[in-house]
Amino acid sequence: MAILDEDDKSEVKEVLEGLSEPIDIHVFTDDDCQYCEETVSLIEDVESLADEIDLQVHDMEDPLAAELGADQYDGGPVTVITRKDVSGVRYFGIPSGQEFSSFLQDLVAVSTGETELDESVREELQAIDEPVEITVFVTPTCPHCPRAVQTAHSLAIENEHVEANSVESQEFMELSQEFGVRGVPQINVNGTDGEFTGALPPQQFLQEVKQAL
Repeated sequence: MAILDEDDKSEVKEVLEGLSEPIDIHVFTDDDCQYCEETVSLIEDVESLADEIDLQVHDMEDPLAAELGADQYDGGPVTVITRKDVSGVRYFGIPSGQEFSSFLQDLVAVSTGETELDESVREELQAIDEPVEITVFVTPTCPHCPRAVQTAHSLAIENEHVEANSVESQEFMELSQEFGVRGVPQINVNGTDGEFTGALPPQQFLQEVKQAL
């Protein structure tokens, strides 16, 4: 079941020309998953456009789900982008709508190991030497969410102690209610240790994260 039309594929292929090193995309599914089939089909379309991408589909019961942090919230699909030491870039829910652009940019960033963070932000980020988990709640129609997701994932790519989740709040409604999500993007740090809203500039975003530690 193809998701992308030929025009979409042409645009996606152009973005994926920025890939350098091989990457793995792990999609975890379960029997009750609303958008698992569509997610697998979407990423199969993406995989077909770049030799550097290897898609692997797993059941949520696979031990790899726990190893990659895909099983921490009930539901699916969960997509994890990995390369070498990078494994903390996750999407809970189908990466469609506005989030598809951030997903593609994440593929390139994980492949190259390079983000668009300023050098000053990267230097300050290296001071974090304890586990940090950033969770960004999004919706497919939110125009500011991709920027927040990309910033969170960039921090994870640049620092092995940081993991970052994009959570589609409507697919994970119970989780959104648990975290009191009223507007998106809502960013939570280490659960409820820290919380802020909006697509802040990377420097300010990092400051909010550090204040929660």
